[in-house]
Amino acid sequence: MNGSIGGRWAWPLFLVLAYGITWSVQIPAYLYLVPRGIAPTNETNFLLLGELSTGTLDPGTTLAVLLLCFSFGPSLAGIIVIALASGRAGLRDLFARLAKVRIPGTWIVFVLVFPIALCLAAVAIGYLLGGMTPLDYAFLVPVALAIPFLLFLIVCTGLAEELGWRGFALPHLQQSRTAERASWILGLAWGLWHLPSVVLLPLMTGAAGVPQAALSLVGLTIGIIGYTIVLTWFYNNTTSLFWIVILHGYANAWQSYVVLSSGNFMAQVAYGVLPWVLAAWLLKRFDVQTLTHRVPKQAARSRRAA
Repeated sequence: MNGSIGGRWAWPLFLVLAYGITWSVQIPAYLYLVPRGIAPTNETNFLLLGELSTGTLDPGTTLAVLLLCFSFGPSLAGIIVIALASGRAGLRDLFARLAKVRIPGTWIVFVLVFPIALCLAAVAIGYLLGGMTPLDYAFLVPVALAIPFLLFLIVCTGLAEELGWRGFALPHLQQSRTAERASWILGLAWGLWHLPSVVLLPLMTGAAGVPQAALSLVGLTIGIIGYTIVLTWFYNNTTSLFWIVILHGYANAWQSYVVLSSGNFMAQVAYGVLPWVLAAWLLKRFDVQTLTHRVPKQAARSRRAA
């Protein structure tokens, strides 16, 4: 976005709104659903939405699922802060970036290939580290519903979050910071935003104790920082929120079918770690100020030597 996106108040206000909107919906929904034997995940929420047409869900479950799917905390926070900071001009710019479909084909190929490569590599590593025991796939969502599930994820994860993370937060943080430093700050905030789903939900369902849940949050956040660096590189080179939204939902779909459905814990760990391989290469190969200009080979060699 051109120009300023708010002063010092904008970032803390965004965090308060993004966390507040999301958590004020998530926590009551968990408190209602878990005692009734429902562990809310993207997959569970999607399948429950499909049951709405049957009329078999009680009103409380219906409300909880709808709020979980459509609260859109980060994106609403981004829209509100941009409106306060930049008015109609800021909102026009935000939605122009959301409508930016035309980008060079190589970047579209990246969107299509990167999530697949990441998932396959994670499962391969999980298979090797797991003693090469056969993977026993149990798809969390039937493959016949793959297209509706993908559309659900694009709307209820990609669109629900990215008007905040990349629509507001990344451009705002880069006003006074390098792309690398902004990515670290954004990745930390994005990781901690998952606190209810990564800590509270496992504790409530008995899937993990406090130490395990805390370690999961730390591991997830470290992985998200690496992933954020990759997304910063992509976004700064395309300025397209449309493809960021698509990538977010598309990657979640592949993760669900290939990694989560494998039931392989080490594959899930590898999925979080592997983005750092690409992130580390990008930080060596590109100017960390913007991640848009390649560093000359001589300078890159000097970096590695240092």
